[in-house]
Amino acid sequence: MTDFLGRNAHFERLKGVIGDMVTDGDPKAINGATAVVFLGSLGLLAVVTAMEAVLLAIAFKRRPWARWVLAPAVLLHAVVTVLISDYVIAPGADGVLAIVLLAAQYILAAAGLILLFLPSTTVWLWSERRAAAGPQPGQPA
Repeated sequence: MTDFLGRNAHFERLKGVIGDMVTDGDPKAINGATAVVFLGSLGLLAVVTAMEAVLLAIAFKRRPWARWVLAPAVLLHAVVTVLISDYVIAPGADGVLAIVLLAAQYILAAAGLILLFLPSTTVWLWSERRAAAGPQPGQPA
């Protein structure tokens, strides 16, 4: 994991990719662009993950609408993961651990979203509001 965050190998690989795209660019500009692409990709993934965490915290406060907002956020998570994978994952065997971690992160997010839409979860989400409203007509007090 420290190699993944150490960024030296990724940074050099990205420098080569960006250098191939901009053949007449100066090395300082290529270094800057490489840092923006690499850190921007990690930052984008962090923002999406933080957004999902905030929505999950809201859902745990029994706000049923949060799961409907969380559904497109998990889809956005998948799109962001695919987009940034070229920039943050080393090709070949060096990137296997990063691929496994990103896939596990998305699978857990998707599984959690599925659990939020189970009937028992719906009952739990609405139970506090029903208790606050008092007994319903035809139900014992």
